Amino acid sequence: MSHTERAFTVTRREFVVPADPAYGANHAEISKAWTSATRSYREAHQLPADAPLPDNAIAFWPAAAEIVISYETEKPASPSADDVAVLLATHDHRGGRISLPYAHLAAAVQEEYRATARTVIDALGLGRP
Repeated sequence: MSHTERAFTVTRREFVVPADPAYGANHAEISKAWTSATRSYREAHQLPADAPLPDNAIAFWPAAAEIVISYETEKPASPSADDVAVLLATHDHRGGRISLPYAHLAAAVQEEYRATARTVIDALGLGRP
């Protein structure tokens, strides 16, 4: 039996409302933050304004001096420029276009592969949040 490895990039959006330890937070400020959070959540998940939110979409986190309203989004992790550079060089090495594997290439040649890798990542939109 084999296994699968997955990597994800998680972005946590927080909307912070100051709270006085003795008196708590103002309901109007919590309402504004909640509205901002729901609007942002809908935008991040491309939901229409009238679509219901999942019950666990947005969380409230009380702390001593603030209330945090937050949600998270996740997407597959973006490959690093180094990973893509190694992949490109391996492809060139196996195809006979270069004689050495990536680890044995001169630093300047490795940098050229990293620059090409960054171009590939940008062109494919893999580095965007």
